[in-house]
Amino acid sequence: MEEKYVKAAQEILACMGGKDNVASAAHCATRLRLVLKDESLIDKDALENVDLVKGNFNNGGQFQIILGTGIVNNVYAEFIKMADITEMTKEELKKQAAKKMNPVQKLLKTLADVFVPILPALVASGLLMGINNILTAQGMFVEGKSLVEAFPKIRDFADMINLFSNAGFTFLPVLIGFSAAKIFGGTPILGAVIGAIMIHPDLMNGYGYGQALLDGTVPYWNIFGLSVAKVGYQGTVLPVIASAFCLSFVEKKLRKIVPAMLDNIVTPLLSVLIAGAMTFLFIGPVMRGVGDAMTNAVMWLFFDLGSVGGLIYGVTYPLLVITGMHHSLVTAETQILANIGTLGGSPTFAVVAAANCAQGAAALAVMFRMKNDPKMKSLASASGISSMLGITEPAIFGVNLKLRYPFYGALIGGGIGAAYATLVKVLSVSQGPCGVIGVICIRPDCMLQFMVSMAIAIVSAFAATMVLGNIFGKKEKEAAVVESRTAEPVRTEKLEVGTHTEKEDSVEKVIFAPIQGNVIPRESIPDETFASGVLGDGVGIEPETGEVVAPFDGKISSVAETRHAIGITGPGGMELLIHVGVDTVKMNGDGFTVLVSEEDKVKAGQKLMTFDISKIKAAGYSTTSAVLLTNSDDYQSCNVVKTGKSKQMEKIVTVE
Repeated sequence: MEEKYVKAAQEILACMGGKDNVASAAHCATRLRLVLKDESLIDKDALENVDLVKGNFNNGGQFQIILGTGIVNNVYAEFIKMADITEMTKEELKKQAAKKMNPVQKLLKTLADVFVPILPALVASGLLMGINNILTAQGMFVEGKSLVEAFPKIRDFADMINLFSNAGFTFLPVLIGFSAAKIFGGTPILGAVIGAIMIHPDLMNGYGYGQALLDGTVPYWNIFGLSVAKVGYQGTVLPVIASAFCLSFVEKKLRKIVPAMLDNIVTPLLSVLIAGAMTFLFIGPVMRGVGDAMTNAVMWLFFDLGSVGGLIYGVTYPLLVITGMHHSLVTAETQILANIGTLGGSPTFAVVAAANCAQGAAALAVMFRMKNDPKMKSLASASGISSMLGITEPAIFGVNLKLRYPFYGALIGGGIGAAYATLVKVLSVSQGPCGVIGVICIRPDCMLQFMVSMAIAIVSAFAATMVLGNIFGKKEKEAAVVESRTAEPVRTEKLEVGTHTEKEDSVEKVIFAPIQGNVIPRESIPDETFASGVLGDGVGIEPETGEVVAPFDGKISSVAETRHAIGITGPGGMELLIHVGVDTVKMNGDGFTVLVSEEDKVKAGQKLMTFDISKIKAAGYSTTSAVLLTNSDDYQSCNVVKTGKSKQMEKIVTVE
């Protein structure tokens, strides 16, 4: 084992508070994942000075250290020896991390896990609602009329868009039931059935339940002497999640006691029957009340506390993004939007958008300050724009948290912008990208004030970051030195097909597309670690076919245990990571077939791996794949020469 890996493992262990503070450890293709007994013992300043370490963050009870492909496995091997712990899989570590969470953290994580897979459906529905808003808003483009009224020929088109936009929310319990059952270990399709039962058209529509209760017209079943309300659960979230939990619990118990020959018949039957009955008898009514209370609490925060509530929410939201718990807020947002007829709109969208735009403005302020650091300047500009469009992770993790003061500046600006948005009662009518382009999701009469609140957040965050930068200028320079040290070239293999020499540095090297599909900028990859550039420059590819080929002649330097990622070393010492999908490490190799082994020499165009696109999507993960030059700092430039549709072996990146 090379001395550099031993040294890195020793230093990382010391930064973690010693071996007595390490409960367990695992690794994926790029990160060392640790569960620690006391995270207050972590010395993050010292960790940033460790060679080979490219970044760190905490998520889901795990402290994750970014090392890179071909490095992490070697450091991990030394680390577990020094820490005197046994090797663990990612799933085992995840369970270990969950034990550290308190009940509130576990609940928030569960809600986040349920909603993350269905977010694309909600976003699509939200954007379609935004288009419908534009078509039907009075006086937006034509005085006194909507576009539909001014141009009657588009009425049917608008009606179709309205139908498309409402579908996701109308059948939301079906989507939630499917996702929740999967999270709880049940059969997803049975979860969808429970969701469908809860919105069956023979039930009284849930939107009219409140008035029917006042009028005394609620219909009831008489089930063996019990009166059971025959009411649907349209526009609800928590009742469906709780019912899916009940279904999964019953199903898992039945699987253990029902004979195998009857399992496929008896278990689904009894699971749906028992869970369905419990839903209408107990779970539904109780959780409807809890959901209503949660909605009322959110509305109280924004409407009764006003700007103070907005300030609190705007400042705390980025802190939730750091922990990954921000996805759990979708629960309240979704329930509010599903009841838009009575609530008039959601106040949370504008607040989150202000917080996001503030993070982007802070990153752009860093761009103006970092005159002598072209790498950070480039990262700050790209991530700043991305953040203003609603994707904040690259700005938060790649720039603002790394330098600290921009993050504080963003909290200030986001809080001020959010306070103004709640003061003037900006409401959204749909979900969508929480940035400046999210204006299409805002109620037409609130659009102007929405843009004003975004401007306030951007200007405030930019100014605060510039001021704080002047105060902490010395620390900023020190951080730049640390960044340059952690970016020192790392060699994991010596490649016979090409030695990295000064002569070759001046020769253009080419990376061909290893996957057929849509090539996108690195910053657009839906994963903060890849998008921020801490693992190197490159591109993302949205695959059309499930095949990976070698992008150049080289040698396989690493193959992930879960078969979702491959490292390959090529001409001039280029070290390339091909990571298929986002978070696909959690699939434990299901759907992936690797056709090569470490140390194999490969030719450009040779098939390396196959993967099942439909299986990745069904598991709720993005198929967007990262193609990153992990040692891009060793070269003068890494230039993307093609984006958009690309076939395998088309030139996509040049390196000099």
